[in-house]
Amino acid sequence: MNAELLPSHLSQLGQHCPLPSRELLVALTETQLLDRYLQRHLYNALVASQAAALEDGAEPTPAETPSPAGPVEGFGSWAEFASWCDLLEVDSRRLIQFGEELDSVSETIWGEMVPSHFLKHRSDYDQVVLEVVRISDPDLATELFFQLDEGERSFPELVSHYGQPQDRQTNGRIGPILVRQLNPLLERVVRRYSPGELIPPLDVNGRVHLMRIESLEPARLEPQLHRQIVQQLRHDWLEAQLRLLRQRLQEALAE
Repeated sequence: MNAELLPSHLSQLGQHCPLPSRELLVALTETQLLDRYLQRHLYNALVASQAAALEDGAEPTPAETPSPAGPVEGFGSWAEFASWCDLLEVDSRRLIQFGEELDSVSETIWGEMVPSHFLKHRSDYDQVVLEVVRISDPDLATELFFQLDEGERSFPELVSHYGQPQDRQTNGRIGPILVRQLNPLLERVVRRYSPGELIPPLDVNGRVHLMRIESLEPARLEPQLHRQIVQQLRHDWLEAQLRLLRQRLQEALAE
């Protein structure tokens, strides 16, 4: 997505990182830690490359310190991260400090790209709230749609009487959620309608969805979204470098 905007030493970093020894590679594969190792390996190289750039006179950009109580990138929870650190016998606090360094480096590299990325992909960050009830019987769904349209029934009433368990748990409300995180078919439909409009019955994965857009909030480039986009751009970079690194590993193992 943004590789053409990066200097070659960053866009091709996975092509030049030292490979782990064959013994270490076998051990990492057996313990299912290879992907974690490669990710950290690339992040180490990224931070080191930026440190070298700072020695040439670049100014670092301060990063916000991540909360130890919150999740760590790549882990579902702090507890999962702590357990991983215990398994590898590494200091979780040192890793958090490294995370601060990585955030600072990431802001330096990708921060200036955020406004143009946001303008190009602005609609991807719109948030929507939906009223939804999923009906298994298409004929019943059609009848209920007309009742909704005529104001004879309400969404809460339909959810209570006909909704699937997941609908009743949320009272038929989905969101706020990024529009791009919806099922692709739902995303296309949602973008065609305005808040308050009743959407005609829509079959998604064998269930008929009756939906109304409760609200659609256009994205604004606030600090939280800025950080999210920086992390997304870094993640895209990481995935590209992992592909390069894995290809080199396969070629090395084939020799």
